[in-house]
Amino acid sequence: MKDKKFDYFKKFSDMAQKASQAADLLQTTLGAYDASTLREKTDAMKRIENDCDQIMHDIMNRLAIEFLPPIEREDIIEITDKLDTVVDRIEEILLGLYMYRVHELIPETLEFVDLIVQSTSMLEEVVLEFSNFKRSNDVKEKIIRINSLEGQGDTLYLNSTRALFDFDGEFDARKTIIWKEMLQVLENCLDSIEECANEFESAMLKNG
Repeated sequence: MKDKKFDYFKKFSDMAQKASQAADLLQTTLGAYDASTLREKTDAMKRIENDCDQIMHDIMNRLAIEFLPPIEREDIIEITDKLDTVVDRIEEILLGLYMYRVHELIPETLEFVDLIVQSTSMLEEVVLEFSNFKRSNDVKEKIIRINSLEGQGDTLYLNSTRALFDFDGEFDARKTIIWKEMLQVLENCLDSIEECANEFESAMLKNG
């Protein structure tokens, strides 16, 4: 009996869905923030991350024995790695809040999370259309949209970090140290989504 054909594009889509699930969990958690539930939420996030890791391993195991993959091997490896990194970066946000015992969010946090949710949703659309990229004009537009969202994140990072160091008022050293780190983690997450989208664009150019 002939083996069922392995669908790399479907696996990419499954990984992108995990990224969206992780972003949705992050938004739900931070939208009604309660530090006492963070351990429970980090456990839920870890399950999503583990699911994504399993998909990544499935792809790599198949690629190791694949005779003729649908796109270049190095593109499959890079895309898989970048998609996995997105989920890792989202998980790091919750882990940071838990490790640093953050009891109150700064207002910019939810703005970052909104950009992350929009970006992962757009990335999911990019991945869904990637298998048909030779006949689709929408993929590049969606990648440009992700680039734009990341640009908004750059501006938000600059302004929110600058605000941390406004010492005209009361100086809270602990808050400044923690949020300087957390803002970088949030910015890194948006960067990882843009890098993933750019990897799809690169693969389109090489395999078109």
